[in-house]
Formats: sequence, structure tokens, C-alpha cells
Amino acid sequence: MKLKFSTLILASSLTLTLAACQSGEAEEASQAPAARPAQQVDALELVGHTVQMTDHLPARAVASKVAEVRPQVSGIILKRNFTEGGYVEAGQTLYQIDDAVYQANYQSAKADLARTQANLKTAKTELERYKALIKDRAVSQQTLDQAQANYQALEAELAMNKAALHKAKVDLSYTKVLAPISGQISKSNITEGALVSMGQASALATITQLDPIYFDMVQASSELRRIKNKIASGELDVTQAKAVVTLAGQDYEGKFLFNEVQVNPSTDTVTIRTEFANPDQVLMPGMFANVKLTQATRPNSILVPQKAISIGRRGNASAYVIGQDNKVAVKPVTLGRSVDNNWLITSGLTVGDKVILNGLQKIGPGAPVNPTITKQAAE
Repeated sequence: MKLKFSTLILASSLTLTLAACQSGEAEEASQAPAARPAQQVDALELVGHTVQMTDHLPARAVASKVAEVRPQVSGIILKRNFTEGGYVEAGQTLYQIDDAVYQANYQSAKADLARTQANLKTAKTELERYKALIKDRAVSQQTLDQAQANYQALEAELAMNKAALHKAKVDLSYTKVLAPISGQISKSNITEGALVSMGQASALATITQLDPIYFDMVQASSELRRIKNKIASGELDVTQAKAVVTLAGQDYEGKFLFNEVQVNPSTDTVTIRTEFANPDQVLMPGMFANVKLTQATRPNSILVPQKAISIGRRGNASAYVIGQDNKVAVKPVTLGRSVDNNWLITSGLTVGDKVILNGLQKIGPGAPVNPTITKQAAE
């Protein structure tokens, strides 16, 4: 009887243990996480681009031509023949200086020239006669030599008189003060009736040519050297340098003229000059602006939207890409300059990589994704 009771207790214990194990297994099964579903993401398939290497440089506008108008003869100003602040053409008469004395000098020089020409004609005839007479010994050699010397002296006097006439004519023309260039003229610094002198220090007026206009800027010599080294290595291609300046929302396209061949020792910079058409004279000397200067291009470049690049705490950059079996892979990248809303990638990515654009916080390395892939537009 006692044996049967022990057997019954043992059977009950085994039943309770088996029930507890089954209950535990069921509870663990209910607590096990379900398989993580693939995340919906947008991805961009990368293509190669030719990127213009553009720098934004501060620049100052400089007039292409500036001429200070000064008198080249002395005299009284009789008349001013321009509107202050207006536009004048090259060769236009700006001032009229009293020309009475210069007209008299010109007429006197003409008379001296005519007299010398007449004397020279007489001396030539006399010399030719003496040359004929010397053959018959009708005149002495001394007389012939004297006639020859007289003729040569009159030739020299003729040359001097021609030069004097030319100077008198030039002085007379200088009584009309002409505009040396076309452009906008300043206010007049002298009034009618005032006495002006040749070579005076103060200008009568100043003419400024605004079309075309220059923008001068400076670039670090190290940056210029870096661009030249990359061109030499083949990383960059030489292109026709161009410039764009934006003012009040309007773009003005210009061209690169030259850069100085000497470095400023104080700032370690090189001056660059660009030229812009300015027919409406919107751009004025002294104006400051940022000029977008393109000096070279970079072929076969990789551009990635900035939102697709993750920057770590230590400044290391990386991108999530679609790997095998639509699983996420992480690629460290090296960033170049920003181009619009993109990063120029100098290493780490290649053409054909599929870069994930969104949902970066919800994915990680090896995570499955369900991508919608768009091919990047070629530029």
C-alpha cells in the first residue's frame, strides 16, 4: 500500500514538472521578437559629372579707363562745351582757350617758311649757275663753295621753319581741349574766364569709362598653386576661365583677363582681373561684390546630396549604400567642396553606387531595406 502511494506521488510530480516546462516554453515563444521588416528607403544611383571648380572671391570694381583733362597750352578759358556729369565722346571739344596769340604765331611761322623756301629757290639757281661757270674757270672755287654753303644753310633753315610751323599748328590745336577718351565726365574744376597753364597740377575735369568695367580680386597664392598642380596631374582640366557677378538678383557674365605674376608679400595673395560689359552703367567703380570665378573643371566627379552624408563626432564622413541582397552597407568617404546642395566626393564612392537618401536614423549596417532607386541626372 505504501509503494502504491509513493508511485502516485512520483507520477504527480512528473506531471506538474512537464506542465511547468510547457508553460515556460510558451511564455518565451510569446516574448521572442518578430523578424524586423525591410525599411522603405529612397536611393540614388550615382553617375559621373564634370564639375566646374568655382571660387567665390570678394572683388572691387575698377573703371577700365580714367583720364584727367589738363591744358597743354596756357591761356584764358573762353568757353566750356560739355554738360557736367554727362557723356562725352573721344575727340569732343571740352574747353576753348583764347587762341589769338597762337593764331598769330602760326601765321608768323607760315611766313617764315615761305620766305625760306623763296631764298632756297634763289640759292639753288645760283649754285647751279656757278657749277656751270666753274668748268670755264669764269668763277673761283671759293665762290662756288660759298654758294654751296649758302644753299645748305637755307636747307637747314627750311627744316627748322617746318618744325616751327608744325609746333605753332599743334599749339593752336591745343587751344581746343579735347576729350582723350569716351565716358562720363565729372564736374568742371574751372570756370570760363579763368587762366590755365600748361602742365598745371590740377585737372580741369576727369573722364571715366564705365563700359567695360573691371573687377579686381585677390586669391591666396597657395590656392592658385594647388589648382595649377591639379591641372598638371590631370585631376583638373583647363577651361576658358569665366566670371559671374550677382547684384540685386541679376547675374552679369564676364571674362577672366589675367592674374598678376607677383605675389603680394604682405598678404601672400595674387591679384586677378576680370572684365564685364556694362552698357547700362549699373556697375560703378568702387563697388564691392562677390565674383564667382571658374578656372578649371573636374571630369568624372561624384556628387552626392548633402543630406545623404553622415558626419561623425570626429568629423569622419560616411554614406549608407545598398549592398548585396538589399542590405545596408556603410562606406567611409572623403569630402571635397560643396557644389550647390551636393558634396563633391573625392574618395569612397564610385559610379553605380546606390546611396540611401532618407531614413538614415532607422537603419544600420546589415539592415534589410526595400529601396526605390532613382538614377542620378547627368549634368
